[in-house]
Amino acid sequence: MLIGITGHKGVLAKSLVKYLNKKNYKLSLYQHDILDYKKLSNWLKTIDIVIHLAAVTSIKRVNSNKSYARKVNFEATEFLVFCLKNTTKKLVFLSSSHVYGSSNKKISEITNKTPITYYGYLKKLSEETIECNLNNYLIIRLFSYYSKFQNNDFLIPSLIKKINDVKNQKLKIKNYNHIRDISSVEFMANQICELVFKNATGTVNCGSGKGIKIKDLAIKIAKLKFNKIVQLDKRFKTNKITKIVSDNSKLKKITGIDEGDNLFKYL
Repeated sequence: MLIGITGHKGVLAKSLVKYLNKKNYKLSLYQHDILDYKKLSNWLKTIDIVIHLAAVTSIKRVNSNKSYARKVNFEATEFLVFCLKNTTKKLVFLSSSHVYGSSNKKISEITNKTPITYYGYLKKLSEETIECNLNNYLIIRLFSYYSKFQNNDFLIPSLIKKINDVKNQKLKIKNYNHIRDISSVEFMANQICELVFKNATGTVNCGSGKGIKIKDLAIKIAKLKFNKIVQLDKRFKTNKITKIVSDNSKLKKITGIDEGDNLFKYL
């Protein structure tokens, strides 16, 4: 069985490749532009399972060039589905919690999809294309994750930079009372690998299963990484709190992994 991976240069893909190599899977990393459909089509002929990670993941980058983001995040997925339709090959699609909206309860796989970002909308379109055309697929909806190799477009790296740069003034963080579900990239890669190993199908949420206020996250990072005590600028507090936390019941049932993730040891 040969597993193919698109977007292999990405932060998550690199961690995933390490885990799959430990399991002694045979891997083929797609080396070309995901929009080069001729090369992509030829590569797919050799693959048994496709793990599709190629995407524009930074919300800032998506919003700055929506046309390009649509091509990479949706149209390339649509082409993959076209190539895999009527075959026995399996598609593992890395989707996102951005397909959901805010919820006071933990979000399960049957929660309505109401994306509030264009990135989430494109993931939703891709999911629907997969569900309508393929039988052998796995959609993994990833909640937030952190890697020290992420750039400052992502939450924790941006917090680290702001905390490092702040002097005597109060820390300015937008929407700091919002609640998010954040894991380490290592935890995510391990869960994804197990889902592939267990031959899971359908749609599965993948997150820590725990929520943390961005304010509390910043305070903890400041203490652990910089030994600082910081105060937040209350002008950036919002009256409406959004909460996006994964219900991991299905994930745990499939993988059998019940231990938690120690996000802060990776700071």
